[in-house]
Amino acid sequence: MKVNNFTVIESNYGRFVVNRHCALQAEALIKTGQPHIQRELDNILAIAGLLPAGCVVVDAGANIGLVAVPIARLLRGRGGVVHAFEVQRMMAYALCGTAALNDLENLLVHNEALGAGPGSLPMASPDYAIPQDFGQFSLLDQEDSVADRIEVVPIDSLALARLDFLKIDVEGMEIEVLAGARQTIEAYLPWCWVEYWKVGIAGIQGQFAGLDYEFYVADSLNLLCAPAAKLAAAPLKIDAPAV
Repeated sequence: MKVNNFTVIESNYGRFVVNRHCALQAEALIKTGQPHIQRELDNILAIAGLLPAGCVVVDAGANIGLVAVPIARLLRGRGGVVHAFEVQRMMAYALCGTAALNDLENLLVHNEALGAGPGSLPMASPDYAIPQDFGQFSLLDQEDSVADRIEVVPIDSLALARLDFLKIDVEGMEIEVLAGARQTIEAYLPWCWVEYWKVGIAGIQGQFAGLDYEFYVADSLNLLCAPAAKLAAAPLKIDAPAV
């Protein structure tokens, strides 16, 4: 009998629906009860713990929710909401299942891409029965001849009542996501956690031109873009080099 590609794994953050063939994810959850990105997650949760009641978080590139789910659990009692965007339909379905299994009504899953402007991009789904790192799926790797497409929306079009924290891990489209969020960032000055290893630090910093932000290399992959006023008021120790 064929074994399903997706299964449920217990963890320190509740139950996750996860692809059993995904590199790193399933093994780490089974062996440790923690995501394989736990060190990164610890830093993100330290910031999320400072967010006010009724806060709004956007997770661009949520995958199975290794960041979105712990944040939603942390903010649930404070009326916080997490909008999780994931382009892979099966990963978005998995994240919906995880939200239901953990009673996370404050976790809203969107099977859409975030970008600089409205439109669509070609998208072929990977074979979820073949072992690989599904977290490295990129819309930039798609052929124009692919029949299926994914809708692209800018954050500015979401008309969010507020934005307190923005995490971006979209495999090379980080600049586009920031460009499409410029008005929202100007209005609400959210903390931003942005993967930089594919697009470079300078390009990310350029999207904050004219805004009072400070930048810290959190690790070999991620840049913390901190609004100076909120950083000055926050009891947050940043053990990372500034740039």
